[in-house]
Amino acid sequence: MTSDRLPRAGEREGVFYALGYSGHGTQMSVHMGQIMARVMGGEVNANPFAGLAWPAVPGHFGPPWFLPFVGAYYRYQDWRH
Repeated sequence: MTSDRLPRAGEREGVFYALGYSGHGTQMSVHMGQIMARVMGGEVNANPFAGLAWPAVPGHFGPPWFLPFVGAYYRYQDWRH
């Protein structure tokens, strides 16, 4: 999920991506898969989300130091049930 609820798609260092569907994943992921296949085939202008800025999540800064703790919490929950 992105802070502005818009998907992001593009290429970085040779890796193509399409993500951040914000609750509209099933429909949008299929569509963006087709779009990114066209982009990978050389149709660079096919991506409607190319160059879209990545706004920061309010209240978050720096690397996600808290993620290992979140993972540990859910591992504990899985073990407990």
